[in-house]
Amino acid sequence: MTLLLPLLAVLIPILALPFWFFYFDITPKLATLLGLTSIACLLAARDARPLRTLWSLPRGRILALLLGAQAVIALAATAASPMAALSFSGGNWRRFGLVTQLALLTAAALIAAGLASKRLNVRYTLRAVAISGSLIAAYAVLQYFGWDPLLPSAAYHIGEGAWTIVRPPGTIGHADYLGCYLVFVVFLGGSLMAREQSAGWRLAGAFAAVAGSFAVLLSGTRSAILGVAVGAILLVVRRRPGLRRAAAAISLLAVGLGWFYYSPWGLKLRGRTRWYVEDPLGGARLLLWRDSLRMARDRPLRGWGPETFTTEFARFQSLELARAYPDFYHESPHNIFIDELVSKGVPAMLLLAGFCGWASIAAWKALRRRKDAGLGAAFLGGLVSLQFNSFVLTTAFFCYLTALMLIAFEFGEPGAETAPGGLRWRLLLGGVGLGVFFAWFGVRLCAADVLLACVKTRLEANDVMGAASLYESSRRWQPPGVNSDLYYSRNMSAIGRKQRNLMPAVKAFQEAVQAGIRSAQLGEEKQISYYHLASVYAQVNDSRDAERNLRSAIAYAPNWFKPRWMLARLLEAGGRHAEALNAAKEAVDREGGKHAEVRETLEQIRKRSGVR
Repeated sequence: MTLLLPLLAVLIPILALPFWFFYFDITPKLATLLGLTSIACLLAARDARPLRTLWSLPRGRILALLLGAQAVIALAATAASPMAALSFSGGNWRRFGLVTQLALLTAAALIAAGLASKRLNVRYTLRAVAISGSLIAAYAVLQYFGWDPLLPSAAYHIGEGAWTIVRPPGTIGHADYLGCYLVFVVFLGGSLMAREQSAGWRLAGAFAAVAGSFAVLLSGTRSAILGVAVGAILLVVRRRPGLRRAAAAISLLAVGLGWFYYSPWGLKLRGRTRWYVEDPLGGARLLLWRDSLRMARDRPLRGWGPETFTTEFARFQSLELARAYPDFYHESPHNIFIDELVSKGVPAMLLLAGFCGWASIAAWKALRRRKDAGLGAAFLGGLVSLQFNSFVLTTAFFCYLTALMLIAFEFGEPGAETAPGGLRWRLLLGGVGLGVFFAWFGVRLCAADVLLACVKTRLEANDVMGAASLYESSRRWQPPGVNSDLYYSRNMSAIGRKQRNLMPAVKAFQEAVQAGIRSAQLGEEKQISYYHLASVYAQVNDSRDAERNLRSAIAYAPNWFKPRWMLARLLEAGGRHAEALNAAKEAVDREGGKHAEVRETLEQIRKRSGVR
């Protein structure tokens, strides 16, 4: 159990295995959390003294109850979810469903117990963060400069020509989440510098802080830049370093950044600045937050269930948001408190706010202590960044990690390891049960994901029969709620059109239809699944089923222009001019003037029908 915290701090952020896993930046991280937490649960069942120590401390007991209450509410919200299986396992984009949240909260309780009993050393954890954070920051910097042995660089280049920007994702999956994670790395590296006597480890901390800061800048993530700035300001205000030293450091930093920004190497960064000027409000977030609050009003106490935002939000999306960002797919509210409110209701949001508030008070106090100031700045800076981000496993883990280390400072010295008589047996049974459960889920998830990566290889080789066989095996291993049918249906439909022989072509069509139906019924992207299924039927001139699925897509996403646009063309082809004209008008009303081809469709229908 002593190695639990350093191993999690190293492996969760750094593991990305694109050559073995399909969801290569998600599944390995979750498998690590599940595996190590499973082992720690079994060890805790054997030796429960750290947990009993945590329970013996008044503030430790409060923390344990707070974490337990979060777990209970997550269970209740999943049970009440309109898509309980999806809430159980989580969606494909971050896999942050009930299982992940229970594993995170269980790991948090075990970490808190280790800190309370002095079995976990903060210094070793900071060393682990400095090592992994430095490697990830260095990799992100190399991605910015065009060297990436793991991922295709086109995936994170945006725009064309001189104004192309690059948003390096590192090993975290997206530049926004990379930047948020690096906020923690920057200040935890600074904390390591303040704690260590060894020159080597002090240098490691300094490198993590500098490399992390540079990578945050290159990521172009405004929330992360704001988080670093807030953390640095709080350090200066609370620590009050010498004016001359602070002015010299700020001047040196400004000169270095200015030189890089205006050098040829800073071209892509200047392109990102141009995006800032054109979009000063941070994209869709303000409208997204407003519409998310409208969504939360419908189920204020129980929420919609973990990870159901993708399936339910489209029905609450306003016409204003749809017109402003017609091509955006909103997978979360991009604010951890609103996300908690929507998914699990007001009680869950208040519990998270209470936990973060407790940690913020501890962080404010820590800012006055030389050795702990970096920890305080890490949590407060990270919390600022998370107001514009969602929890993914890495950012959630580091938010809880820094909070627990700060709260542990207030525990005091451990008392006698006493506990109610029945607690030992409950801990034993709970530890074994959770350990087996997490291991079961992790094994099945990994097996399904590895097989899905093999399916991808077969699909790329246009091997219909091989892909179908492997996909069926992958489905058998998938835990409840895990669903990749939309990906499979899209790709099977695409390769089916390339087949010259009748048998593979028919098989591909059958697979595409069956997977599309499952995705529409069980998947997390219902409106997209129905839209895709309509296109599959349209390819074989099945206008009735195509229309039926388009109307289902419209029911799930009333203000999305694409299904209405496709419906207009379908109705026009069937000679239903009046209905086609209405559908085309509705599509134009929702696409926000950003797609000339939609307006061209309306004009063509008007000419053919003779109606203006």
